[in-house]
Amino acid sequence: MTLSRRAFLKSGFAVTGLTSIDAFASPWIRALLNESNSYHALYLNKYLYNDLTALLAKQLHLYQDSEIHAQALECVSKMQDEGLIYQRLSDILANSKLNMHLLNMHRLQDQQVRFSQYLTELTRTHSLSGYISFGLPNSEFDPINHLPFFNGQTYTMTHALNESYSPLQRTDFSGVIQPIELIDSPPKINASSVELAAIYDGPHSYSSTDFTRMMLRIKQAMPSGGKLVMPLFNVQQPAHKHVVSVFNDWKNLLHGRSWQAAQIQRDRLQSLTAWHKEMAIYGYKVHAVIPLEENTMLPEYLSIYEKV
Repeated sequence: MTLSRRAFLKSGFAVTGLTSIDAFASPWIRALLNESNSYHALYLNKYLYNDLTALLAKQLHLYQDSEIHAQALECVSKMQDEGLIYQRLSDILANSKLNMHLLNMHRLQDQQVRFSQYLTELTRTHSLSGYISFGLPNSEFDPINHLPFFNGQTYTMTHALNESYSPLQRTDFSGVIQPIELIDSPPKINASSVELAAIYDGPHSYSSTDFTRMMLRIKQAMPSGGKLVMPLFNVQQPAHKHVVSVFNDWKNLLHGRSWQAAQIQRDRLQSLTAWHKEMAIYGYKVHAVIPLEENTMLPEYLSIYEKV
């Protein structure tokens, strides 16, 4: 007889002498037992629900007193299928009183400030020949905008958002430089002219096929010693998968993406070790790994790779 993970964990608790009260006092253990539904694991556990809403407030500006959370909690408590839950959340957002333009402006601005701190260290020490970024919905929010000492050519390949989700622009927060928007695919960049590249939405945001195609283009345009910057989720356990899946779903919801797009990203989530192995295939070694959100439930890191 084959035991499910849930049955196996329960039997393990019994063998080790843990009572149901002892074992299930841990919110993470309760999350593990909800292995088939990440929304149930987080929303139907009051401890993890509070942690999740605090995380969404800090990173996405979905504040804890927002009515959206009460509606989401009711939705999750009544529905079993994650795809249906996602679609219902999408409908709730579309009919909410939230100012999506303002919401997305604030969170993209936060990301811009956060990543520019790390780019400063990379670009201050020596002059780089060029830079290209991927994954931003608007070039105005590219962190390179705030690095006045960057002297190379700057390019960005942004993606379009539905008008309802497009972030507001702020004239009082404009950068000193603006990357050139690349419309053509693949981008027309001279060989060996890009010593710094960034994939700001993370590699999990692309299918394996699309990511391979993108990496081959970057590799062709980058000389040895060039750096590639990417935020990564370090998904090693079911509990990590729950948190990252739901958090990333909310990011996709705020972009107006479909469940199919969000599901592709879920399928790509993996550990840092697995990402390092994948990047080695394209000829990149680890230069540095920096925690992005210390002392939170989100296992997020900034990984900087160097082309061999």
